[in-house]
Amino acid sequence: MNVAGRLLATVIPFLLICLSGSMLTGCDKEPSVETPGVSVGPIDPSNQREFVRQMVGTYLLLSNELQNQYQQFKATDDADGFVLYRNNHWTPEYIANKSAYEKRFYEQKAYIYRHQLDGLFDLFFGLHKLSVHLKHSLLEKDWKLEQQVLQKLTADQAAVNRYLLVAP
Repeated sequence: MNVAGRLLATVIPFLLICLSGSMLTGCDKEPSVETPGVSVGPIDPSNQREFVRQMVGTYLLLSNELQNQYQQFKATDDADGFVLYRNNHWTPEYIANKSAYEKRFYEQKAYIYRHQLDGLFDLFFGLHKLSVHLKHSLLEKDWKLEQQVLQKLTADQAAVNRYLLVAP
């Protein structure tokens, strides 16, 4: 076998393996959203205020983004668009943050309870359930549920903001 024949005998199987691998993985219509890992450092008296500011800020950004997108998709009567947005963009970002705060919560549960920060964590962890209710209200055109959820979000945002006032 000559050099060209040996080269083809080596390259063709390699190309077939690469091609079959790319066919198996397929292509999605939407690119996957990579959410960078969120890191939440330990809480202590010297950084508690900054920690609370960070957590409140994250909560407000996520809840406002959720409400704004909900209103935009509702205005165009695009429930499926909201579901895709929520599933592919909002939820991965929320889960990344929730996981980081959950880890901190379990590592420092005693400190968090002793300094009465558990309510802030409860509000943050409950945000996902509210997003699910918003999704269902739009899919089912349940405006009573929508009003309940939006009122709850407003009340929760106010409660979260109060933690800024009591942080030492």
